[in-house]
Amino acid sequence: MPDMTAQDSDSDYGYDFSPEDELDLIRIVSEATASLPVSSSFERSSASVQTRVAALPAQPRRGDRSNGHVTSTHSDLDGAKSTSGRTVSAEPSARSPSVPPKSVDVGADVCYPDLSRALSSVEAEASAPETGDHDVDDRQSPLQRFRSFPSKLLSVSDLTSGAWCELQYWYTLTRLPGGRRTVTAAMRGGTRMHQKLEDEVHTSVAIDVLSKEDAFALRLWNLIQGLRTLRETGLTREFEIWGIVDDNWVNGIIDGLSYDHPNPELKEELSRQESSTQMKQSVLADYFPPQKPSSSRPPGPKVYLTDVKTRGSLAPVSNTMLRPAKIQLLLYHRFLSNLAADKVDFFKLFRRCGLAPDAQFSDGFLAQIGDLHHEVFYDAPYSSAEADGILLAEPGEAADSLGPEFLAPDDLVKYKTLRELLPLVRREINITFPQGAASLGHMLRVQYIHRDDGRQLDVHDFPVSNQALDVYLANYMAWWRGDRKATGVDIEEAFKCRSCEFAPDCSWRRSMDDERVASARRRMSSRRKNGG
Repeated sequence: MPDMTAQDSDSDYGYDFSPEDELDLIRIVSEATASLPVSSSFERSSASVQTRVAALPAQPRRGDRSNGHVTSTHSDLDGAKSTSGRTVSAEPSARSPSVPPKSVDVGADVCYPDLSRALSSVEAEASAPETGDHDVDDRQSPLQRFRSFPSKLLSVSDLTSGAWCELQYWYTLTRLPGGRRTVTAAMRGGTRMHQKLEDEVHTSVAIDVLSKEDAFALRLWNLIQGLRTLRETGLTREFEIWGIVDDNWVNGIIDGLSYDHPNPELKEELSRQESSTQMKQSVLADYFPPQKPSSSRPPGPKVYLTDVKTRGSLAPVSNTMLRPAKIQLLLYHRFLSNLAADKVDFFKLFRRCGLAPDAQFSDGFLAQIGDLHHEVFYDAPYSSAEADGILLAEPGEAADSLGPEFLAPDDLVKYKTLRELLPLVRREINITFPQGAASLGHMLRVQYIHRDDGRQLDVHDFPVSNQALDVYLANYMAWWRGDRKATGVDIEEAFKCRSCEFAPDCSWRRSMDDERVASARRRMSSRRKNGG
């Protein structure tokens, strides 16, 4: 699965574009399409890789998924999945040029396009890779290089990878294609298991997106459906969340939200302690009546966060391996608390993502969303006679004042833009979290399951600690800001290097080896002196 997160998005087919990557792809395609002249001379002279590859015959498409959220294929964007009416993935449409490239005849029945010029330019670009060395004096911080506009947002996995090894993540960003980890069989197994868990809660449907605003609106509809599923069933999975760390937008996907307390025994113990404390304070209550709750609305059940990790080993989970998962859940809890308290400024998020809040969604997108969420349309009849009534209205008269029965066809759609969709998003959040941040429980759970059969291997419950999260972020964000260089693991955690693909040429590992050799020489020299 994603993360996004340790999930960040690794599918069975190696598809690992995050939602932000898809927005970038849509933006690039839109800009490239707008800049193409219509003249045929351009079509004949263009030798770009995009133009030539786009003209190739379409291959059979395989469905791709990412985190149960917006995903797309590179070329054909008309298939996807969702659950209990929830829209999960999207596929933007692509257009092929009208004039195909010339072909090379290599046989009587087979004809292949001539890509020699296109591939030669690609090879020329690839011949000068970025050094990405840890010791390079780069004036740009990691934030500026990899996570500033128009690049994608920081992800929660960006902020938790340092809990394992900062230097390993630096090498990942600078040495691997796209700054993504190499997909392994273990990661694919984890993706399949996360997908299975999501399919138990949600049902996937196909949605087409034609713009980056469509794509982000789909994510908001997924959020809405996730909140409704939580209220109806007591459980939702793959819940997307946004938050801010150090003035930077961060995106992540929570594995599970539930009304079930992760540790009922601990809950009962805390309740007994609370009851005992209240009894001791009963005398004071006779003199000082308790304060009335700030909200007259019923508190509703608490919402608890869970993160699911997959593994193939039956060995106990060490504290070292548990650390990144704890940081991840603490971040999710903070972001969700701010969302519940209505502290997320979506318009700032739109600006960061390069979205136009008043750009109208495509007709196809609105029609498909309307099939799933009927509140997209006003429940009102419409006829030509009513249209005549609208035309006779006084200039400047608001359409809303005429009532829904007199709305024009375009006005029958309630949520045509991101701006119009936001009130519905906020209403669903307020219904789900009636007490704001207080609607969230303060016990978090990391659940480990086997990646092959899904059986539970281990669970770790721990309370929310804002102080621990603040200390970690203060140190780790210093590296992202460029205030310091990335560091490797301590000698006590050198076992991590056994599974690291960068170990053979890791500068931190070499420095530790040199230090051990120097230390051994000093000890030997000291023994000789003492012996002499």
